[in-house]
Amino acid sequence: MTKEATGSKEAMGDVAPVCMRVWGGLGNQMFQYAAGHAAARRLGVPLLIDPLETEPAHARLALDVFGIAPRIWQPPEPGGLFGRLSSGRSRRGKKRFRLWKGPRFFQDGMCHADGYFDIAPGTYVAGYFQSEQFFADCAGEVRSLFDLERVAPTIAPDLLALAERETSVSVHVRRGDYVANAATTAVHGVLGAEHYDRAAALMARLVPGAEFLVFSDDIAAAAELTAHWPNRRLVEGQTREQDLHLMSRCAHHVIANSSFSWWGAWLGRNPQRQVIAPRQWFARDELRRVYVDELFPRGWILV
Repeated sequence: MTKEATGSKEAMGDVAPVCMRVWGGLGNQMFQYAAGHAAARRLGVPLLIDPLETEPAHARLALDVFGIAPRIWQPPEPGGLFGRLSSGRSRRGKKRFRLWKGPRFFQDGMCHADGYFDIAPGTYVAGYFQSEQFFADCAGEVRSLFDLERVAPTIAPDLLALAERETSVSVHVRRGDYVANAATTAVHGVLGAEHYDRAAALMARLVPGAEFLVFSDDIAAAAELTAHWPNRRLVEGQTREQDLHLMSRCAHHVIANSSFSWWGAWLGRNPQRQVIAPRQWFARDELRRVYVDELFPRGWILV
């Protein structure tokens, strides 16, 4: 049983759907899908998604890890001889939104969007939508959509038991393309030992006896960075959905400048959870031009 069945034009009848472009890593896709789901709910229309094809493996459409089978927009065939000759190119890539027969809304920014709550049915939408404000009115539904309880039996029982302690703290160390790709590094920057040590020390004061579960896409780097921490355990050899679920089961969270660990904390079940997030979400030059204040839910601590 999927959470949202694949639809067809006939199933939607004459109702004009909202179409959300979905792209990037899993965390980005979750933000976009949640925002699109909420918009469609507010308007009382179906939701289509337009999955943007990108090369990195981690950026392929991954909503199926939640059992979601979204309705996919199929761009129409361009008309005319030239259109038929170029249809393969025009129906793929970033510019295929031009084939949408309706209004379009492009977010100007990352976690703010003037006019978004005024879009009409039949609108094509593209952006990051990295703020809970875009789906706060149906947060419970979003939690249900992104529930990963089905993967719990595949996680080592001792890890689950540790995550469910009142003193457990998930710690996410993001590396991957943040260090391997110079252009990505210039945008996102890399959080170093000083940041994580400061966050761990603060968490240890907030949660006496804190037990740290360390997650990373480069576990060797994370092991070196946290080697001197007491009560720390590295979490290795899991799938990303196992990591995300286990992070959400922890009582408290130290997140990276990563949408993936943002969701690990937001999906947390402890109503009294402490969440420590990096104030420097992007590299310094990028922060000068990108507004991020609405990215962080009320109560999260920035260091």
